[in-house]
Amino acid sequence: MAYSDDFSGGGRPQRQMYDVTAMGLKCATCGTDITQLPFQPSSDRPVYCQECNRQRRQNRTSFRGGSGGGSRNRY
Repeated sequence: MAYSDDFSGGGRPQRQMYDVTAMGLKCATCGTDITQLPFQPSSDRPVYCQECNRQRRQNRTSFRGGSGGGSRNRY
């Protein structure tokens, strides 16, 4: 089965990447130069490199406990 160029094989279209080299952006955590982002950055929010962003997401998930939290079955 052949896939179109717009899909990565997982059934998801590839995200458009924006060249932000001219903006001189650096990761807010580690200071790595950022040259591409999957969104147009705004000046009022920090940006993170791929590795730091992955770690931030993992920390956020583990903080929540991964089960959705809540107070189910509480009497």
